[in-house]
Amino acid sequence: MQNVPLQAVPNQQFAVALDDNQWDITLKTTNGTVSVTMLRNGEVIVENARAVAGMRIIPCIYQEDGNFVIVTQNQEVPEYSKFGVTQFMIYLSASELDEIRVPIPSLITQSYFDPLGALPLRFAPQGYVQE
Repeated sequence: MQNVPLQAVPNQQFAVALDDNQWDITLKTTNGTVSVTMLRNGEVIVENARAVAGMRIIPCIYQEDGNFVIVTQNQEVPEYSKFGVTQFMIYLSASELDEIRVPIPSLITQSYFDPLGALPLRFAPQGYVQE
């Protein structure tokens, strides 16, 4: 994980090179929230997405070649005046994301589903016998 330096200013635009990619990042203050636009090697990846504390900024796995997270205290809403003080942007490489991601089973079977998520007996088909 790498810390991406943020300034405590309302609107900022900067470029950073991470894992052989050139990221152009724009952070804007919009109606009390922070919106993010990201370009990777000149290609738009995210445009005007709302930054949410602790959530990946790039929402789709297929678009990832690394991802960013804004970390705040107590899951506060990201606020530019706290950047670099109590709120930080972290970059996770593709290999780091693979390490923390829960693998999807290759074959979905009955054991994949939560038994507590089963329908109550009153919704069971006629003639159903619970063993």
